[in-house]
Amino acid sequence: MENSQLRKFAIYLSSLFALTLIASAAQALEKPRYYEPSDTIVILGAVPQEIPVLTDALEKPEKKELWGIPYWQGKLHGTPVVIAITGIGKTFTGMTTTLFIKEFKPRLVLMTGTGARINQSLKTGDVIVATHTYEHDYGSLTSKDMVYRPMNSPDNGKEVINDFKPTAELLALAKKAMDSYEPQTITANDATYKNSVRYGVVSSSDLFGVPQVRIDSLRNNFKTDIMEMESAPLGHVCETLGVPYLIVRAGSNVAQEAPNDDYLRLGPIAAREAAKFSLHLVKFL
Repeated sequence: MENSQLRKFAIYLSSLFALTLIASAAQALEKPRYYEPSDTIVILGAVPQEIPVLTDALEKPEKKELWGIPYWQGKLHGTPVVIAITGIGKTFTGMTTTLFIKEFKPRLVLMTGTGARINQSLKTGDVIVATHTYEHDYGSLTSKDMVYRPMNSPDNGKEVINDFKPTAELLALAKKAMDSYEPQTITANDATYKNSVRYGVVSSSDLFGVPQVRIDSLRNNFKTDIMEMESAPLGHVCETLGVPYLIVRAGSNVAQEAPNDDYLRLGPIAAREAAKFSLHLVKFL
């Protein structure tokens, strides 16, 4: 065989090997435990301002309703998606997530939205992909601090550790999306800067504002970056039902006891940045 033919054959083998690796990686992604998945990704935000970047980008969108909950169906980057809001808090999140999993049998669930900044190095519009989520209101509230304990599941009371995390495979795909994402220009709090996207920790509860003692507790107990009201419940539901998931949160206001005015001012900025990265992330999922 001539040298030119040998080179072509070597290139062919390299290409074939690369394609095999890609196919193997795709097959290695965890599938839902209890059903054969559709091609659909379910994307959930908590409140209306967290999804317009995504619904506006839909190819051939259709607005529908499931048990009184509005949702949008279409494609993002050619991927079939269903987009809806859960409503605020743990109960609405658990209800909506479960209902949409049962109806659409998604291959994964993606949550996008905002949260208060516990980590002081985060700026408004910085984006976190959660490696861990915790429910920080499950246990005993004492005069000094929370005493956390395992949760008890419907499986005959089996204990579940309060630590919910996406699969390593999905987090690796999220890392590819982070590495290829161009930082966005943010203007907030009298400053203009480029935002960052990185891994982090999100803690959830049904508490919107919290005092400094609770903020310190979240830093010490969970190394929390962002505090909000929906991510850990979604992770809890998805892990219990065996459904792959990812969580994207952008920092809005600094965590505080009475965040209303700051949240109203900064929440829309954070919501857009989380949704922009989520839209980019769908290309990799």
